[in-house]
Amino acid sequence: MILVEVPGKDLRSYLVYRKSNKLTKTQFYPLPNIEQRLETVAAAKYISVLDLTKENWQIPLIPNAQRLATFVTSFGIFRPLRMPFGLKNTPFIFSKMMAEILHGCEHFAIPYLDDVEIYSNSWEEHLYHLNGILTKIKDVG
Repeated sequence: MILVEVPGKDLRSYLVYRKSNKLTKTQFYPLPNIEQRLETVAAAKYISVLDLTKENWQIPLIPNAQRLATFVTSFGIFRPLRMPFGLKNTPFIFSKMMAEILHGCEHFAIPYLDDVEIYSNSWEEHLYHLNGILTKIKDVG
């Protein structure tokens, strides 16, 4: 386990899963094109960005994955119930999950890793979009 200082944030612990990651089949999930994203969002009058903190911990692990992610410290043996930072496929799994949660919102919301950009042309529309996105995220727990 290593601790990494994230500028402007708390220390973040990462487990070093080198051996597990070597044995893990890489999953891919396409991320939105940055240039297209900037062009689309820049045309909007109102823009909000949601930073989803501790995004990995929102993803429950199945029992077999819990077993494989178990780690040992001087304090004991720990089996994570949620996806820890450091697993190879975490960014892809989270990106896919966010795309599924925000399905139907593509014309006003763009998920990108742990951020969701919400853009609108009027204030009323923006409040409606924000409420819709926050409700979708809340509904999945």
